[in-house]
Amino acid sequence: MEKYNRKNLKNIQRIVQKKTGASIDAGQSTGGAKSGQMLLLVCSLLCFMTLCAFAYAKFSDLNGDEAGFAAVYQGEGRFEIVIVNDSDKELKLQNKVRVMQWSTGAEVEGDNEKIKMEISAIAPHSQGIVVIDISEGYDIDAMEEKLPEGDNYYFVLTNHNFAFGQDWLCFFDFEVERTEEVASHMLAAMEEREERKELSESRQYETGSLIYQDWLWPTVSHNVSGFYGRRENGTDSDHINIAGTMGDEVYAVADGVVTETAFESTYGNVIVVDLGNGITIQYGHLQEIQVSEGEEIKQGQVIATLGRSGMATGANLLFAVTADGEKVNPLTTE
Repeated sequence: MEKYNRKNLKNIQRIVQKKTGASIDAGQSTGGAKSGQMLLLVCSLLCFMTLCAFAYAKFSDLNGDEAGFAAVYQGEGRFEIVIVNDSDKELKLQNKVRVMQWSTGAEVEGDNEKIKMEISAIAPHSQGIVVIDISEGYDIDAMEEKLPEGDNYYFVLTNHNFAFGQDWLCFFDFEVERTEEVASHMLAAMEEREERKELSESRQYETGSLIYQDWLWPTVSHNVSGFYGRRENGTDSDHINIAGTMGDEVYAVADGVVTETAFESTYGNVIVVDLGNGITIQYGHLQEIQVSEGEEIKQGQVIATLGRSGMATGANLLFAVTADGEKVNPLTTE
């Protein structure tokens, strides 16, 4: 055990000295050896945690933010890479790039040390261009000739500011194009994506956005994944779907009486609640039903857990409202 401890202390000493430059003697043989070893261990752990925190803060990835790349061939092995940086962080590529073939997943025969790059930092939420010239390291004619139909080449680009492998793929061919046109199309596509994102976020209705303002939102999640009426796949829906996590609590939106608990092949485990005044609520795709027929329930009461029963493709709550015998939009349209 003593040898084991000494060996580990020496390893820790080596790591600390390498990372901090501090010289620490781990080979004490005096009566204070144990206390010295404990002090060394504590110091080492503190150094390690500090280094980890620094590395995470400085080198973490883009955390879901977007970056778009398009290679525009200029001829004679020269490419202009149009980059749209839609993240909140500066993007600067390393001056190293790999040339790969899609079908094989292997690097193309050549010398990537001879690739020339003109790099500039791309500020957050902006567009820029990086130039890559592979003519001195690769046989362009041979690459064009050897590429099978339907196959592709691509660059592997790495962000200089992120040390832990923030790589992107950028496909290319040898068809000469105008950089301005590609950049314009790319920017338009990114703007369209942002508009769709904003629209999607605007449709994530919160508590109080149900058709009746005094109702409580029925789930922990407020992520409406399917809407009432005509959907993108061309079908009409008489309910909404609220995406969530298996086992999330499902709440009664208002006081009422349970008139039905059942299993249906399409909607799975279902609860139907009569709220009076001709209004009923249907909860579907439930995992577990926690009420019974004839039971009086109160607003906010846990009546079930969220699941993916029936024909659900993921964990979600089917939520439908019937007023005077007709299905209506459960969400306010104002």
